[in-house]
Amino acid sequence: MRLTSRRYEFTIVITVVALLMCVWTSRFGFSLPPLEAYMVFFREDAWLLVFLGLIATASALFPLFLEFKLSKSVAFIGWVFYFPVFFNTLIPMFILFFSVIGVFYTPWLMLVELDFANRIINGIIRLPDEDMHLTIDMLGYILIAVGLIVYSLSLYQLLSHAKRGRTLLTKGLYGITRHPQYFGIFLWALGFSVSGWRLINYLMWLTLCYSYLLLAEYEEFELEKFFGQEYLQYRDRVPFIIPLLKLKMKSFSRATSSRKMRLLVYTLIYILSLVACYYILDPFIVMYR
Repeated sequence: MRLTSRRYEFTIVITVVALLMCVWTSRFGFSLPPLEAYMVFFREDAWLLVFLGLIATASALFPLFLEFKLSKSVAFIGWVFYFPVFFNTLIPMFILFFSVIGVFYTPWLMLVELDFANRIINGIIRLPDEDMHLTIDMLGYILIAVGLIVYSLSLYQLLSHAKRGRTLLTKGLYGITRHPQYFGIFLWALGFSVSGWRLINYLMWLTLCYSYLLLAEYEEFELEKFFGQEYLQYRDRVPFIIPLLKLKMKSFSRATSSRKMRLLVYTLIYILSLVACYYILDPFIVMYR
């Protein structure tokens, strides 16, 4: 059974990679763009953000594949579609395809075929108030810094605790939220999305968060089976992912007591968030092409 599951897992990853290769070759053939090409930079610190994002992504993918399971392949897909966000601090996507960096935008090539995709991907969010623009820009840096700190500390605590054997970790950041690593990823991934000033960044961030919600639900199912009543008590005491957010409404608790119902709620929230994000930010988009 475990061997069969692993076959499905790697089949999903191989299928995604093959799909990306087919998308690129169907549009540009088998030739890669030149290594050196003219590029316009949206931000002065563009390359710094890109390199920082790549390092952060590598650190997030490393523990993801330490124990590779079917649910983690879903998170892998979330990262595939979020990955171009780091290069989205450069402007614009259609220019980047004249350089080898354009390869990293391949997951979004499928979206370009839609009528409104060019506006979502290449449009720049411009606010009428410059002070607000600078404030949000600073907020992006803060989210990146805080998120990386939370993620790094929680990963360190988890790896240190792993040396003690298969016992439940309930101290440190794990006493504040049951999934502090994912909370840290949500924060710094949002920070990079904010720094890019593109609508597509937020949509891909929501997609990444949704994939991690599915992963967290699967992990909770596994932990509940392994630790039993001990984990149930821990789950009742500590919030799911967001610290201090512990819903106590009895009607809501009963409605989401089923795992399938929670997954349905996550999916509905994800879809509604995509729609709301689009209609809220679309009026502020400016096209340069």
